[in-house]
Amino acid sequence: MSLDFALSKPLVDYGRAVKEWSATECRPYAREADDRHAPPANWPEILDTSPVPLGRVDKPEAGQVPDFDEGYWVTKLVFTESIGYGDIWVSPTLGSGIGHLVVESMGTPEQLEKWYEPVVSSGLPTGFALTEPQFGTDTSMVATTATRDGDSWVLNGSKIFCSSGASSEYVVVFATTDKSLGAKGINAFVVPKGTPGFVVTRPNEHKLGIRSWGTSALAFDDCAIPLENRLGWTADGSVPAKRSGQSGALGALAYNRPNMAALATGLAQASLDVAGEILAGQKAGFTPRRWSAVEAELTNMNHALERGRRLNYKAQYLVDAGKPDRALAAMGKGYSPQTCERVIRRCIQLLGPEGTSQDLLLEKWYRDVKIMDIFEGSGQAQRIVVGRTLMGRVAG
Repeated sequence: MSLDFALSKPLVDYGRAVKEWSATECRPYAREADDRHAPPANWPEILDTSPVPLGRVDKPEAGQVPDFDEGYWVTKLVFTESIGYGDIWVSPTLGSGIGHLVVESMGTPEQLEKWYEPVVSSGLPTGFALTEPQFGTDTSMVATTATRDGDSWVLNGSKIFCSSGASSEYVVVFATTDKSLGAKGINAFVVPKGTPGFVVTRPNEHKLGIRSWGTSALAFDDCAIPLENRLGWTADGSVPAKRSGQSGALGALAYNRPNMAALATGLAQASLDVAGEILAGQKAGFTPRRWSAVEAELTNMNHALERGRRLNYKAQYLVDAGKPDRALAAMGKGYSPQTCERVIRRCIQLLGPEGTSQDLLLEKWYRDVKIMDIFEGSGQAQRIVVGRTLMGRVAG
């Protein structure tokens, strides 16, 4: 079945403007951002050159991303791919994070008013602290503990690879209140920045790719927070929770997974365009038969990226329509980053030794895109979700 999502002209024009600006003004700083493990020092001035509003946290007066008929999540998909087409360093400077999505998924009306609505209106970053040194994908292995002490929860444990952990307004921390319950004992807690016992042990992890993104290591040492900071709880200790901490975490991730896929698509499309332009300039050195094979490969890779776009557009269209489909989001996340990794790798191979050189960005984008396949639920885990949806829980 063909999935054809024709975007409105205003959104197409906006996405094109962001894409062209990102490639022209932001891409030249990609190597610097990768080397210094941080955005370029003059990033605010670079963002000032954008011809369209970007929804900047550092400069709200520059304007928010416009509202389009397609809805918030489809618009974000277009925006994310267009920004990623220049380079990945830009996204975190605009304010990001998914901690507030967990609040939306699990919070009481009072918690939404306190921790969700202000963040959405301001765009300030929020952290999501789930991964620990001993596990990544298997969320049932959370070892950080939350122990009730009178009117407080006391957190103890450590987290790694927490996006925006060192710069966020608050971090949503997943901790177990009863280890004997396994995954059912996991709950989510809001820990504001500056809370005593909340320590950033490493502002930015040393990692393969997305080095300019602040992914932090955190420690919680007798970190006490009020009872109402447990999502789904009220100050008097009643528990009208919508879902458990584990399912709340996965639900929040499902909303953002297509955006991770879109960022990967932006990197892969940039790689294809760069490689295609270089190869076209070398056409005279190919035999007609070999050039025909190269053109066919480039065309097929573009088609592969388009299939991923359609999956992710449908997933986010359903979210905007109030009918989110976790399995469809998993399809997009399971397909796109892995496909994008293969596309970039093949572009490198087609260019030969030049493709691996630091004179080009393809080797950097290859390192970056691999992280997209791991972040927010690995591709392997997403394919298990899809399989279980199609075949029943017994699958996988």
